[in-house]
Amino acid sequence: MDRLDELPAAGEAVRLAFAGSHSRGAIFRNGTALVTPQMQARFDAIAQALPEFHFGCFDVRFERFEDLQQGHGFTIVEVNGAGAESAHIWDRNTPLLQAWLDLMRQYRWLYEIGAANRARGFKPMGWAQFVRDYRREKELTPLYPATD
Repeated sequence: MDRLDELPAAGEAVRLAFAGSHSRGAIFRNGTALVTPQMQARFDAIAQALPEFHFGCFDVRFERFEDLQQGHGFTIVEVNGAGAESAHIWDRNTPLLQAWLDLMRQYRWLYEIGAANRARGFKPMGWAQFVRDYRREKELTPLYPATD
């Protein structure tokens, strides 16, 4: 808000928000075609090094996309687990039916992972613990740094 009276020079890039999010007007594109075998191998290795990490995605920052495609030169800024959505479903070029199908496939995978973990002896979280955790998250959320 402190820059409302500024007028950028022609061609000057102006960062509008610190982090990309739907609420801040971020545009999401399907970059699946840009994934290389090196990227996939690197992120698979990282995921496999995380105990009991069966599903999720990594938010990364990088200087050069070519380095990222080679599987290096990036920093993981966030790890999203079971609640992560495939970003491509928010690409305006993804047909709505395809987005729904992909989301349902993701939910099927999560169910299968949960069923396999229960078969291994894991117990699902009880409602009381869920409510406690939910309330704790609501207490912590206002303490997060602003994304704008």
